[in-house]
Amino acid sequence: MRNRPATLVVIEFGASWPRWMNPAHTGDLAVVAQHYEGSPSDLVGQVANRVMRLIQAGWHLDEVVLVVNGRADQDAIAARSVIARGLMAHLREAGGVQLTLSVSEALGRRASHSTTTLAASLEPVARTTDITLAVRIGEEAPVFSRPLPPRPLFATG
Repeated sequence: MRNRPATLVVIEFGASWPRWMNPAHTGDLAVVAQHYEGSPSDLVGQVANRVMRLIQAGWHLDEVVLVVNGRADQDAIAARSVIARGLMAHLREAGGVQLTLSVSEALGRRASHSTTTLAASLEPVARTTDITLAVRIGEEAPVFSRPLPPRPLFATG
């Protein structure tokens, strides 16, 4: 069984890998990317399935990054909210540390606003748990809901 910290990156259709994130970071990394232009709600099932399979394989997800594609229609907003809330619920149950919402600054102010609005709706849940909520707009420094807990200097186990 894995007991090292693992990160899950969820990428909506049309969004690209966040430039601020180094894919060679330490720890395990899993990616769920919607590779086709289908209904935004299709990604909900893909994420739930992947999280279930990772848990069955013994992964401990302590960090999740949701990369937003900038769509601001009702279907996209609803699916994104369901995904983010489901990921927060998983992190809360598993003792996870952080959920980051990421959007490219190239997608404009509307996409950034949609992402920060989602973060604001998630913040009450983050405040009542040990999950840190972060928002990354492009390569700007992240905005956190609370200070991050210290990471251990040495991996144990």
